[in-house]
Amino acid sequence: MDWYTIINELQHRKVTLQQIADQCGFASRGAVHDLKNVKAATCSYERGVKLVALHKRVMHRREKS
Repeated sequence: MDWYTIINELQHRKVTLQQIADQCGFASRGAVHDLKNVKAATCSYERGVKLVALHKRVMHRREKS
């Protein structure tokens, strides 16, 4: 999975690293930052599913606006 692109696209739509962490079950915004910058190459299945779902919601919402 291309976590960099997913997280980067969320950030471009004004979703903060803290919001991503809170909504997807990451311990901190630093954990999201590390995932984005490949310091942590993987995340749990549960967090990955939540991150992809958040991305889908945000991208869909912005397209409708």
